[in-house]
Amino acid sequence: MEQLNIDGELQKIRARNADVSSATILKTETLRVVLMAIKAGARLHEHHADGRLLLQVLQGEIEFEAESEKRALQTGMIVSVDAMVLHAVAAVTDASLLLTIAWPHTQPVEKQPHRNIGYQ
Repeated sequence: MEQLNIDGELQKIRARNADVSSATILKTETLRVVLMAIKAGARLHEHHADGRLLLQVLQGEIEFEAESEKRALQTGMIVSVDAMVLHAVAAVTDASLLLTIAWPHTQPVEKQPHRNIGYQ
């Protein structure tokens, strides 16, 4: 089990005082978690991720563009797109983001029932 202090990591990232700053805070064979700070007016130009991505806005407001659509995302909102989909991000306000990129397992995962934890 790994434990991370997102607030502490964000302080380090923001201390760099860059328009866009990031740090990979978790890296495994099938998962990447990247913490980002982006200043108002800054933009991540169109690019893609090699795995399915999930972007969560921790603070602030961004505009997320993918598949010919633009979405305004604010604190607490999440967007997800498939692998290899071109996308771009523009900060409307100073923002902090949590990016998770997942790759499929190389071997099938055995389907397991929930272990009597109160739901099915």
